[in-house]
Amino acid sequence: MRKYSWICLMVIGISVHGQIQNSVPPADSILSFQEAKGRLINANLSLLAGYYEVNIAKAGVIQARLWNNPYFIFNGDIYSNETNEYFHFRNQHLLQLEQTFSYAGKHTNTVKLARVGVELAEKQLEDVLRSLLFELGNTYSDLGALQVKQSLYQQVIESYERLMQATRKQLEVGTISLTESLRLQSEYLAVKTDAVVNYNEIEKVMSDLRTLLRFPADTTFHVEQSIPVIAQEFDPMTLADQAIVSRPDVLVKKLQKKYEQRNLKLERSTGVPDVKLAYQPRDRGSNYVRPYQGFNLEIFVPVFDRNQGNIKAAEFKVKRSALEYDQIENIVRNEVNAAYNRYRSSSNGLANYSSGFLEQLRDLNESTNNAFQKRNISLLQFIDQQRIYIQTNIQLIELKQQYLNNVNELNFAVGTNIIEY
Repeated sequence: MRKYSWICLMVIGISVHGQIQNSVPPADSILSFQEAKGRLINANLSLLAGYYEVNIAKAGVIQARLWNNPYFIFNGDIYSNETNEYFHFRNQHLLQLEQTFSYAGKHTNTVKLARVGVELAEKQLEDVLRSLLFELGNTYSDLGALQVKQSLYQQVIESYERLMQATRKQLEVGTISLTESLRLQSEYLAVKTDAVVNYNEIEKVMSDLRTLLRFPADTTFHVEQSIPVIAQEFDPMTLADQAIVSRPDVLVKKLQKKYEQRNLKLERSTGVPDVKLAYQPRDRGSNYVRPYQGFNLEIFVPVFDRNQGNIKAAEFKVKRSALEYDQIENIVRNEVNAAYNRYRSSSNGLANYSSGFLEQLRDLNESTNNAFQKRNISLLQFIDQQRIYIQTNIQLIELKQQYLNNVNELNFAVGTNIIEY
């Protein structure tokens, strides 16, 4: 069965274009990745503009199928010396109808070339959608990681604020030194600074996502950092073969070969002269017979110009397109293999973080806070534990982000969603 074409989705997108424009998620709502993809297909302006490129190519087929228009010629006497009259058409006038006919496959090859152009436009549109989905996947996972980091920073900041409130009271009664109080405040400010930097990055990535999904500038929402099933096994060679037959950019190069081959046939047929037939239903005053009816046949003699240069250029274009197809096939196989290796590497790294370890880390952080408030541990021990807690969680968040980006990259390299998330 022929696989589902993204062009069908584009037709749906155009039909609901007006409804999508005013569809805005509620403030601070959660936007799932599937909802984001649906919004991209229906509302992204680059995609909608690309859809019209397909219609333009289809209009080119309509134009290519049309035959040449006939010519109507009227020749009249503008001034008669005999009668000293202007526009003396009764004395002399000529009526003539002309029609140009192409043969040697010129018209057929033009139509077939235009149809290949439609296929090219469709595949180029699919490649635009593929690239936009890749950009959406990376932007979405980046925003998810940044929002999770912000929650972590906020959690740590609130913990520091509670401790500092207790520390101020301890400082007043002399149970904690000024040096320890300043050291704690320094760590607090360092975390707040990291939170500010992270927030600014959120605003940048949020802006990119709003642009992709065509949301108003004041739209705010949260995204999910959802991890798909880990450690799926694939055969890189099989994935590469699948990419060769499914990636639209590869199919574009394949169609370009077909396009250049068809163009070569057209250029060869263009070297054959057209034939122009003309009929003169009436000629009064221009011939030896009055009135005169005649028939004309015109054809250029291909002595010098036989379209040799264009034919030679078309032959070179055919050879060039074959090399370009071989080149992209080699590129695709290397891209798929590298993307799969990165996916496996990040998958193995993510597997190191067990749920039991993360739970123990959270428990240790809570007990450390309680122990410091009771002065059972030193300030340095507390700060060291806080840094370990923050660093470990950030490393996990970034590794999840990297894993999602690698999944997105693998799907992009293969040209289809082999891993859904």
